[in-house]
Amino acid sequence: MNSLHARTVFFVTNAGAALEFYTSALGFSRDWVHEEAERPFVGQVSRHGFELIINQIDDTTTHRVGTGRVFIGLDEEQVQAFHDHLASNNIETATVQWGRPTVVIADMDGNELYFWKP
Repeated sequence: MNSLHARTVFFVTNAGAALEFYTSALGFSRDWVHEEAERPFVGQVSRHGFELIINQIDDTTTHRVGTGRVFIGLDEEQVQAFHDHLASNNIETATVQWGRPTVVIADMDGNELYFWKP
C-alpha cells in the first residue's frame, strides 16, 4: 500500500442546506449525494483536489455536529485568488491565532475550514 484516499467528514443538521452552502457560496463541485426519505443524507463536495464529505446527523451522531475542522495551507500564488473569491461571494470569515493568523470559514453548524497563508 503506497497511498491512501483520505477525506474529512463534517456532520451537519441539514445535509441539503450544507451541500448548497459548500457549492453555491464556497464554489465546491457536488460529486455525489446519497438520499434517504428523498432528502440528501450524505454527499461529497470537492474543490482543487480537496474532497469533503457532508453527513446528515441521526440519533447516534447528534453530538458530532459542528465539531469538524480541516486545515488548508495556501501557496503564495493562491492567496490573491482566495481573497478575490471571498470578496466576490461575500463569504464571512474570522481571523484567529492558530500558530499564526489563520482565516476561518465556518458553515451553518460551526464546522471550520482553517486557511493559512504563506
